Amino acid sequence: MPLAVKAIKQKIKATGNIKKIAKTMEMVSVSKMRRAVDRAVASRTYARYALELLVNLSKNKDILHPLMKTGKGDTELLVVVAGNKGLCGGYNSNLQKALASYFQKEISRGKNVKAITVGKYGEKICRKLGVPIVASFINFSEKSTTNDTKILSEFTMSEFTKGEYKTAKILYTQFFKFTSYKPVLRELFPVSVKSLKNILELIDVSVSEKEIFANYVFEPSIEVIVQSILPGLVDSVVHQSLSEAFASEHSARMFAMKNAGDNAGGILSKLTLSYNRARQDGITRELSEIVGGAEALSIT
Repeated sequence: MPLAVKAIKQKIKATGNIKKIAKTMEMVSVSKMRRAVDRAVASRTYARYALELLVNLSKNKDILHPLMKTGKGDTELLVVVAGNKGLCGGYNSNLQKALASYFQKEISRGKNVKAITVGKYGEKICRKLGVPIVASFINFSEKSTTNDTKILSEFTMSEFTKGEYKTAKILYTQFFKFTSYKPVLRELFPVSVKSLKNILELIDVSVSEKEIFANYVFEPSIEVIVQSILPGLVDSVVHQSLSEAFASEHSARMFAMKNAGDNAGGILSKLTLSYNRARQDGITRELSEIVGGAEALSIT
């Protein structure tokens, strides 16, 4: 029995440490999630107007820009945004399921898919599913600014303008609220009214069709405007997608760590009860042995 009591005490200590770690990670995730959510929500209005301007530009049939033309190849370029760390519930696994479904669908249609991955798990997911990787980015975080993520958007634009890819899309987790987020697939290039309206549907700003397609007067000319600001508008769209993904990841990790801490607390209560019972049984056994020995001595 002493060995059983000792083993239970070791389990209690280990479970208590796990509970403390889970609680600490939960608190850290809460802080990071709030910061990421604030960034995502704060930039939504700007992203909405950036997308509105892109829509208006794409409506002009006279504008010729490589980002507004469909590529001649049969390959799809996909930006996969996943996490750098685990312990975030079903966040990365849900992305893997979404990517697997899209990849199999495109393969069945005779199309090829190549990926640009964001996050260590993005690279792992693509390698596991057999999706060829063009480039991998693992240094982004919820603190990343538009200037930091510009390298991703510029690389994506550079790859698309080579003409090898028919379209370019981004797969990321859209944040709706603390308990609601899901993987979404959106088309980045070619820039068109249809693709941008799909992205606008995710921006939590109520606008009418008239407001979305308001008339602009461009100076000095629309061609100069397109060449100078289109890449910058794409930068803002990509950064907004990453901000939504980081907010979703930290929210998922927060709830995962909360559940882990609660489960550890339940296990700790059961182990404590088992320890008390084992200790009580040991004391009862020792008392019984003492009483039995005393009775044996009195008989003799």
